[in-house]
Amino acid sequence: MGEKKTTAVDKAFAALLHEDDAKAMEALATIQDKGDATAILPLLHALAATGEPARQRRIQGLLFQVKAKDAAAELARALDIPELLDVRKTAIAAFWNAGLDASPYTVRLVQIAVEGDAEEAFEVLTVIENLDALPEQTVKMALQQLGQALLREQDAYKHTLLKDLQQVLSGRSGAAGDPEA
Repeated sequence: MGEKKTTAVDKAFAALLHEDDAKAMEALATIQDKGDATAILPLLHALAATGEPARQRRIQGLLFQVKAKDAAAELARALDIPELLDVRKTAIAAFWNAGLDASPYTVRLVQIAVEGDAEEAFEVLTVIENLDALPEQTVKMALQQLGQALLREQDAYKHTLLKDLQQVLSGRSGAAGDPEA
């Protein structure tokens, strides 16, 4: 049974970028029914490669409801894949849309907010606003990055987002009871 499931999902991955939109949409339906966290990277690659709006919406819809075990780790892995840079804000948004715990990736997300564009900073702010508690050391590292970035940021809108992110993180300081302390 597992072998048949894998074969169907593998075929669906291969069909994601099919020029026939009906075949691609059928592949997305198969992935929705039978896929797991391993579907995240192929979905993001397909999203990056397609210009078809209906297909993009369907892929985003799947990513925004992913509840599979290890989904957060796969999304975090996607953040560092150069070919997925154009869809990185979708990967970030998937954390909060799907209700996934992004707390282990807080420092990396803040780094993206600092280095990326204002849209990415906005998505990171949204994710972090929706996190519960964070370890003290994580908050300190993230606040240090933000402090340095705020001195350099020229874009007024992004500066405001980073300042908001700094305030949200400051409110999380000590909230989790650092297990490393």
